[in-house]
Amino acid sequence: MPAAGNGYVWDVSSYPDMGELLLAADVLVTDYTAATFDFAVTGKPILFFTYDLAHYRDNLRGFSLDFEADAPGPLLATSEELVAALGRVDEVTAEYAGKYAAFRDKYCDLDDGHAAARAVDAMLSREA
Repeated sequence: MPAAGNGYVWDVSSYPDMGELLLAADVLVTDYTAATFDFAVTGKPILFFTYDLAHYRDNLRGFSLDFEADAPGPLLATSEELVAALGRVDEVTAEYAGKYAAFRDKYCDLDDGHAAARAVDAMLSREA
């Protein structure tokens, strides 16, 4: 990507730790990736670039959830829509606050920072 960087866009496609990238990002721009679930825990905005939604949904893979109803951010079909949403990301975040909260309640309810402790407690209680 020419002129990548400059404090705005960085090509991090070869960075080895996706978790670190998600923590560093201010906004997630994604399509249908499971990274949505990991990023939703941060509470930061998610924008979905879904230019091929009908093809993906109807011909490629489909969804294991009601993506169009449950998505915690706008479904943006064009580059222009994506750029416009980035330009008003605070407004978009406010518009989708209810859907974002519902998504986190439905899909991220165990991601509270205590999952490992619960797993260890469960394993230890079975040994007793």
